[in-house]
Amino acid sequence: MTELIVHEGHDGWLFLTGGTNFVTTLYERNGGHLPDVNLRRWRDAIIERKQRCDGLGVAYAHLVAPEKLTIYGHKQATPLVNVDLAPAIRLQQLFAGAARAAGWVDVVWPMRERRDEVELYWRSDTHWTPDGSLLAYRLLCEALQLTPNADLANRPCNTIHKIMDLGGKFDPPRWEQIREIDWIADAQRVYANAVVRILEDPVHGGDIHVGAHAIYRNDAAPNNVRILLFGDSFAGVGPDRLTAQLAETARELVFVWSANVDWGLVKRLKPDIVITEIAERYMALAPNDRFNLRRTELAQLIKARRREAAARWRRVRAKWSQRAKNGA
Repeated sequence: MTELIVHEGHDGWLFLTGGTNFVTTLYERNGGHLPDVNLRRWRDAIIERKQRCDGLGVAYAHLVAPEKLTIYGHKQATPLVNVDLAPAIRLQQLFAGAARAAGWVDVVWPMRERRDEVELYWRSDTHWTPDGSLLAYRLLCEALQLTPNADLANRPCNTIHKIMDLGGKFDPPRWEQIREIDWIADAQRVYANAVVRILEDPVHGGDIHVGAHAIYRNDAAPNNVRILLFGDSFAGVGPDRLTAQLAETARELVFVWSANVDWGLVKRLKPDIVITEIAERYMALAPNDRFNLRRTELAQLIKARRREAAARWRRVRAKWSQRAKNGA
């Protein structure tokens, strides 16, 4: 099963190739799960987001977190994809030179330029290392004309051995020496909704995450702005993600786990900046921006409670079964 979803490249680099996101099928212009015709829907959605934000007097930026294949494709042991047909690259081309004006933040080419100087992704995981996250953060700050928090580069790291998301798909699992980092120093998380609490409860294993909503405040931030960030696991609610970096940068940072924008929330919060972040492998589904945070939180809470009730019922049945065996 692992062979179907993880490719073992050169020098221990592991790449996600399949799974629910059909990763390798995203690197095709006229076929697969993300041809150019579907990418045009992304282009149009980003342009519309920028126009709506302009109308509200809000700055806007869109960041695609590239798939590891897009950046480290030269580490493929056998040819899997044409990395120059990565969705992020093709989408940028569809803007016909006007990507930056639409709020597009290019991280692909800067990452490719730095990839051999420093490892930007974990070898056995799909996510950025602290160096990769810091590079994306700086590019985002530059695009939005924000003063980056210079102290982030000096945050302490703990070196540990850990089984990461791709390494865990092997039997036995592959361990990797990583550097754990906590970007948070001055910011405080002042609000976390029910979905955040569910997400951080190990009972649910992180499966329930869409609709997570957290607010951070930071009186010592270098920028007196309120940022509303819609993102996924590259942003997240952990202290080692993009959300934490931005919380150290802005007076107020509001994070919502969603690939779509809740425009009602934008109007209620009146942020200075709206950022949308999406992992490249999730782009097969184009956005509709009809997301409603309040309804999603309620639906996720119901889902979690049903899971918990089902787990309790399984435990009860297991006890009854054990008692029956003992009685026999």
